[in-house]
Amino acid sequence: MNIYNRTIKIEIPTRARQVLDSIRGAGFEAFVVGGCVRDSVMGKVPHDWDITTNALPEDIIAIFTRTIPTGIQHGTVTVIIDNEAFEVTTYRLDGDYLDMRRPRTVSYSQKLEDDLSRRDFTINAMAYNDQLGLVDRFGGLEDIENKLVRCVGEPDKRFNEDALRILRALRFSAKLSFDIEGATMESIRRNSANIEKVSMERINTEFEGIIKANTNKLSLINDLDIRAYLFGDFVFNQADLTRAMKLEDIASDEGYLQASKRAMVFNHYRGDLKGLLRFFKYSKKDIDKTIFIWTTLRDDKYADLLNENATWDDLRLTLKLVLRDARDNILAKYAIYAKIIEKYANIGLIFNLFNDIIETGECFSVSHLQISGRDIIDEGLAMGKEVGILLDALLCQVISQPQLNEKKRLLEMARKIQKQ
Repeated sequence: MNIYNRTIKIEIPTRARQVLDSIRGAGFEAFVVGGCVRDSVMGKVPHDWDITTNALPEDIIAIFTRTIPTGIQHGTVTVIIDNEAFEVTTYRLDGDYLDMRRPRTVSYSQKLEDDLSRRDFTINAMAYNDQLGLVDRFGGLEDIENKLVRCVGEPDKRFNEDALRILRALRFSAKLSFDIEGATMESIRRNSANIEKVSMERINTEFEGIIKANTNKLSLINDLDIRAYLFGDFVFNQADLTRAMKLEDIASDEGYLQASKRAMVFNHYRGDLKGLLRFFKYSKKDIDKTIFIWTTLRDDKYADLLNENATWDDLRLTLKLVLRDARDNILAKYAIYAKIIEKYANIGLIFNLFNDIIETGECFSVSHLQISGRDIIDEGLAMGKEVGILLDALLCQVISQPQLNEKKRLLEMARKIQKQ
């Protein structure tokens, strides 16, 4: 195999090139490596430019004016050029892994091939500089052309070094729309139980990456030991995974879109979803968003959204109920996205109605009532927590009968409620 390919040219940004040139000017080798090379070869714009070199960390610190020893114990120094950060890592060889995450020892090498040989997948094990061109010792370019995720070297070894690579393989498959190469997939099946040795924070990052990139790839988990450990008896439903993908066609706010997709992939989950999300170390904010959308998907009180024969008034009332319960207009919108996708032919009609409710100031919140808690107290109708209960009762009536939202009529209704 010819490991050097000089026909491929990668346009390296100015500051990253400055880092390479400074290291080479000091008498060392330097290459951009990993994801930035993969993305460049695929015609994508890299977000980060990582650099590998035979210079030792102390050499890098001596070469550059501004550095941060971010991972110096593993040979990584962050170089700052005009407030832009670049991770520069010395060629290294990893010793035996302690806990399927960290190597027991790290030794430095003078050979680029040593550093590339320890990486996870062939598509991430390519390096480049303008002098040698593309360095591709393990067939990453061919795997890109064939759209395959393949381990560098022996798959069992890679997955027993770091079991998180199992989910990383699925994430790259989702992100790049690649298949997982046969021997790599077989190794994933053999070793997937090792995921229990990985921290949930790291699992969460990869799981979220799969949801973000292509929820359909979650179906691969159904046949792995990962599933029983993470989800018990739950099996991802293919129709839900496909519906989650379609949400991207109508939604764009990333945080809310991700919550919608997360709720959709768990649409048929019958256990304690909030407990599961806590187990996955999601933030309270993400859990609350997901649970609201998930509840909206399953709650019969929003059933009119699923009825194509629903009247205009039925739909308006249903949308106001979602807005009331969400207490967040954007969250309500994304819950409705999830609820109606594939179930309602005229999505535009729904959202014209949704926007009309908001723009015209129609009542769907206690704050929209033409009466306040102060009015309730001054009239001697309620005190303390009972004030909020009474206002909620009034809101329920006004949502279905907007004409009742007048102070005098609301006070009359409040008196009747208190007499009941």
